[in-house]
Amino acid sequence: MRGRVFGEVADVYDRVRPGYPDALVDDVLGYAQTDPAPALEVGAGTGKATAAFAARSVPVTAVEPDAAMATVLARRVADTPGVTVVVSSFEEYRPPQRFGLLFSADAWHWMDPAVRWQRAAAALRERGTLALFWHEERFADDAVGTAFSGVHRRYAPDLLTEVLTPPMENLTETWPHTELRTRAEFGDLAVRSYPWRLTLPRADYLALLSTRSVYRITPEPLRTTLFRALDQVLPDRVTLTVNTGLHLARRLPG
Repeated sequence: MRGRVFGEVADVYDRVRPGYPDALVDDVLGYAQTDPAPALEVGAGTGKATAAFAARSVPVTAVEPDAAMATVLARRVADTPGVTVVVSSFEEYRPPQRFGLLFSADAWHWMDPAVRWQRAAAALRERGTLALFWHEERFADDAVGTAFSGVHRRYAPDLLTEVLTPPMENLTETWPHTELRTRAEFGDLAVRSYPWRLTLPRADYLALLSTRSVYRITPEPLRTTLFRALDQVLPDRVTLTVNTGLHLARRLPG
């Protein structure tokens, strides 16, 4: 399953994947009309979002299906009070209580579309908060983007449509907002965007790429050839413009 490939590089994932803006956590907690505690995190990964909410004294049950990722997560939060790590898929997890907040960072698209909204609604208290967020990255320098695309056109043209996704210009016209507004279980929808920049040494940028699922499922010989070619054309330091998009909703009565 493509959503379970990250454990192959769990430590690298934890080292190079970016965290989340403090302002995003502020806005999630500010949006909540009722006490957001306790919180349920879906697809917790190695715990970067987990730690951000736990640092605000929000108890978090962090559900992560990959055992290797959960091991890194458990190590991260070992000394953090109020965090419970559960190794399980969201679909198989049975909440022992209802939560005031359900959040998912860079993971909601991996949840089963046939049941994800129903299960989210069932896990939340009335008026509880649903918060879904993730990063979108672009090269700050167009010339770097051109070089990146050129390597893919030469060695892996089939990957281009996925690695060069359109920018999130209007969050109300993109998924999951377009799907959320059709769900009777949720209302009071809101979106927020957080633009920022990230500069990485070339080796770390390539390591970041190596944690993407599209490259994890690429056959190793092709992946090695592709990354060697990228290592030749990318600058010593790669600057990305990052937009972190946040989608908020409330669990309606009924």
